[in-house]
Amino acid sequence: MRAENKSLIRTCLRGLLVSVLAGFATLSVAQESVLVAGGAGYKRPIDEMANGFEAASKIKVERIYGHMGQVLQQTRASGKVAVVFGEQDVLEKAEQVSFAKYLPLGEGRLVVAWSKGKTLKAPADVAGEGFPRIAVADVKQAIFGKAAIEYLQRAGLFPAVEKRLLTVSTVPQVSAYLISGEVDAGFINLTEALSIRDKIGGYLEIPAGSYTPIHITAALVAGQDTAPVRALVDYLQTPAAHEILKRYGL
Repeated sequence: MRAENKSLIRTCLRGLLVSVLAGFATLSVAQESVLVAGGAGYKRPIDEMANGFEAASKIKVERIYGHMGQVLQQTRASGKVAVVFGEQDVLEKAEQVSFAKYLPLGEGRLVVAWSKGKTLKAPADVAGEGFPRIAVADVKQAIFGKAAIEYLQRAGLFPAVEKRLLTVSTVPQVSAYLISGEVDAGFINLTEALSIRDKIGGYLEIPAGSYTPIHITAALVAGQDTAPVRALVDYLQTPAAHEILKRYGL
């Protein structure tokens, strides 16, 4: 075989090897992913940040949502959840999951919202006769359900509304009832209220001192400190992520 032919073959083989290796590298990047979990009341900003991160990094973000009891159970059971979005005090007290780091995202804010055809001039007016059905998230599982009951008790309104309360699992379920008109009013977080404001009658923010402060955080699960996870944590501290959080009332 002529020397020039051998050289040509070697060149082709090198080119083929480079192409194959590049293909494996591309496949590896494409397969990188991060699994996160979060409280259902913050699904919209989490989704938006996850989509922004995916576009910037090409790392896929898988997501799990529910009330915090469900989120913590699934985090423990899966062994794959890397970041949990939720209220910091709840996460710090969680016995079933250990966290290595907490990244503050903002303050959760409680609001009382009402369905179309109703109106409130002040939050305390929810105790009036015009609001016979009031939805609230499960106080044992949802931080904003707990905050709502705390507000009603501190304001002296709980005896008047206790029998009117309809307890549901999550904040988005409260929203669904408000949108459908199945309830007259409901307690949700500001983030949720901003997302559905065109579908309901309106909302009023509850004064911050009327319930225990709610610190929303992104918590890194212990043992999940991988390169893709670190990339996500870095993204959560960018101006782009902060702008999303700001638009959602955080």
